[in-house]
Amino acid sequence: DRQKNNLYYLEYELMNYFSSLIKTFSALQLRNITHRDVKPQNIMFANGKLKICDFGNARILKREGIIIQKIRGSELFMSPIVFKGYHSGTQAIKHNTYKSDVFSLGMCFFFAASLNYGGLNIIREIYDMNIIKKVLNQFLGKRYSQNLINLIFIMLQIDEDKRPDFTE
Repeated sequence: DRQKNNLYYLEYELMNYFSSLIKTFSALQLRNITHRDVKPQNIMFANGKLKICDFGNARILKREGIIIQKIRGSELFMSPIVFKGYHSGTQAIKHNTYKSDVFSLGMCFFFAASLNYGGLNIIREIYDMNIIKKVLNQFLGKRYSQNLINLIFIMLQIDEDKRPDFTE
């Protein structure tokens, strides 16, 4: 509805949603659960609160999130390492699934802040953090503070080792 009516979220709303979802995903991570298909369609409002749904690809991990896994998720929201594996025809990749979920949630927040898939499509094909920063500022700089943009930027780090997981 917001996208159809061009009703952008206020920054405090996005920050509240951000905080709520990070706490939820952090609680899942502490229980060794990774979602593996984070996208806007799997985040919903119920009774005035955000809820994570569709745990069909979720997995309980035995160690620190680093797994060799079959590629899962929605292409537009996949982390760079999963996206590259998907497009190279690789059947399984080794990566930190929590950090991949962080990237996917960062893409969700970029979409929520911009109400536009255009920026996501641009970022999807870029592997240069300087250009990603420019794209975020282009789509978000007129409406939101640098603090909010920086949060999304951190979540969208291309290098998995530089991207935090939910508990970090």
